Amino acid sequence: MKKTIQKYILGFTLIIIFTLLLTQVRWIVYSIKFQEKVFQKSVTLALNQTINHLTQNKRICSVMQQCVACDTVKLEIQLTSTGIWEKIHNAIDSELKSYEIDLDYDFFIVETGSDTIKFIKNEILKGKYYSQCLHEIIGQTGYDLVVRFPSRTRFFFEKTGLMFLSSVVLIFLLILSISYLLKLYRRELRIAEHTKELLNNVSHEFKTPLSSIALASNMIRKKRYSNNDKLKNYADLIFNENKKLEHLVESLLHLAAIERNEFDYSKMKLNIHEIIKDGISTVEMILFEKGGKIEIDFDAVKNDIIADKLHLTNVVVNLLSNAIKYSKESPNIKITTKNIEDKILITVKDNGIGIALKYQKYIFDKYYRVPTGDVHNTKGFGIGLAYVKKVVEAHDGNVDIESELNRGTTIKILLPLFN
Repeated sequence: MKKTIQKYILGFTLIIIFTLLLTQVRWIVYSIKFQEKVFQKSVTLALNQTINHLTQNKRICSVMQQCVACDTVKLEIQLTSTGIWEKIHNAIDSELKSYEIDLDYDFFIVETGSDTIKFIKNEILKGKYYSQCLHEIIGQTGYDLVVRFPSRTRFFFEKTGLMFLSSVVLIFLLILSISYLLKLYRRELRIAEHTKELLNNVSHEFKTPLSSIALASNMIRKKRYSNNDKLKNYADLIFNENKKLEHLVESLLHLAAIERNEFDYSKMKLNIHEIIKDGISTVEMILFEKGGKIEIDFDAVKNDIIADKLHLTNVVVNLLSNAIKYSKESPNIKITTKNIEDKILITVKDNGIGIALKYQKYIFDKYYRVPTGDVHNTKGFGIGLAYVKKVVEAHDGNVDIESELNRGTTIKILLPLFN
């Protein structure tokens, strides 16, 4: 019930955040469109006032009326030579600045029925050209004063630049925050599931040896044995189950150390091949019981490293134990070493059940165990490979995995050599 409520709260929160995000985007679009309308209105008003200002100057009106029969090029030449063109420019410039429009522009006078004006009408729709009829100045229709703005970007940037940039930055940060929160939420869910599974595994793992010890000790306490052989069997059972408990406790201590990131390392010069052989001897009995074999191929000529013997041996034992544990058939394990520049590569390859590609990125996470549905034949706490990764990285190395479902797994460990 609690988990359901958390999901509803998270969903409601995400809806609010996305609503705010969409509102912000719509506000930016609205602001840009509004500024376009303001710009268009301001230019139109400026041109109207320009015409009104020029109409009051009788000399300008007279000269322009005399030049209307000329084509556009000659009209500009004649108006320039008489100083009228400059006065028109100054009038436009003054009116535009009164509306706080300080942009580069071109202006020209065109005949209404010409090809130029047809092109301009199309461009007016795009907001690049603005025209105003010269009827009041020349006393007849058919000529337009046209102003062209090559770029209006600076105007919009000056008006809405800070708000636009801040909105874009905030939207970007909001998207990043949402992505990160979702990532954290998925991670917390995964850890919660793994922790729950860990507790179940711990309960089951401890229950069996404790039950066996309780049974055997009870039989001894009540003297329910017929001879010394029977007594020895009970004692051996207690001893073996106690060993299992010690191993479980050690695993939990490793888990605690991983949680606190506290490992004590006593590093010294070691031969990695000897470490591997020690690890093999540790699992030989289990391997023998399963009818498996280990093949070694030590190609590395340089094999001295600076490492902690105990932890590195545990790494090898963990990898070999997994290779044995996850083999449906008789385990067939191959260990190889080779030098790569100033490092040594250790490869542990098995013929086990393999790991699906979608799970491989999680196998070095704490508590993680590859899902097997309702089948729980393989025991463990899901901390072995997390411990391996932690130890290898503490030795300035790295660990990688290659696996294919039902075709086996290869673990590669790269460690720096002793220099």
